[in-house]
Amino acid sequence: MTDTGNTHEELERLVQLLVVEGTKVVEAFAARHGLHPTDAEALILVIVAQQRGAPMTAGALAGQLGLSTGAVTAVVDRLERVGHLNRVRDTADRRKVLLEHSAGGRALADAYFGPVRQRGNEVMDRFTPDELEVVRRFLAATSADMAAHRRTLAP
Repeated sequence: MTDTGNTHEELERLVQLLVVEGTKVVEAFAARHGLHPTDAEALILVIVAQQRGAPMTAGALAGQLGLSTGAVTAVVDRLERVGHLNRVRDTADRRKVLLEHSAGGRALADAYFGPVRQRGNEVMDRFTPDELEVVRRFLAATSADMAAHRRTLAP
């Protein structure tokens, strides 16, 4: 029988290490491509939103990044200047400006996600579908709780 307290502590440490390593990967990738880590994170968030069919506005991006609208404007300007992002008018509401990744931005994200995805798949191949389902539930619940905690910290 395992000690639940020790298991909880070990899982907390492992999740913390995963977050730290993920952050370091983004920072290293951004540095390699001449981006600020926040710019890389912004590009990823825009791509994910676009893939989900929920286009991103600058205001929504500011909220997700925890930045002021002025700071996010600088991020978007930098990404647009290097050709990774485009501002486009919403066809349903011409007053609204949406952010979309460019072909170059998508290629850059693929260069990031490709190796990460490959390594992740190699790790997942070592587990049974039932084990992966438990991990999926754990990560979904942990992510939701972390997001809820982040919202309590926001001004």
